[in-house]
Amino acid sequence: MNPGNALLATTLMAVDWVFQAIEWLVLAWVIISWILFFTSQSSFRWRYKGAYVLLSQLNDIFSRMTHPLLRPFRRILPPHKTAGIDWSPLLLLFAIWFVRTFLHLAFGPILVR
Repeated sequence: MNPGNALLATTLMAVDWVFQAIEWLVLAWVIISWILFFTSQSSFRWRYKGAYVLLSQLNDIFSRMTHPLLRPFRRILPPHKTAGIDWSPLLLLFAIWFVRTFLHLAFGPILVR
C-alpha cells in the first residue's frame, strides 16, 4: 500500500469512528429520553428522586450533545407536523448510514489495491 492510500485509509477510519460515535450518542440519548419519559409518568419520580435526577441530568447532557446534529432534520420535519413524534434521530441515523455506505463503496476498492 502506497503512502497516499495509507493516509486515505487512516482518514476514512477516523471518519467512520466519528460516525459510529455519533450513532451511539443518538441511540443512548433516545433510550435515556424514553426511560425519563416513562419514569416521569409513574411513581418512580417520587420514590427514587436521586435516580430520577440522575436520569434527568443524563438526558440534558446527551440532548445538548445531539441537538446540533438533529437541528437540521427537525427543520425539515418538525414534531408538531408529525403528530408529536420526533423523527429526527431516525433521519440522522439513516443519513449517517447512507454516507458511510457511500464512502465504503466509493473508496473501498481503492484501499484494497
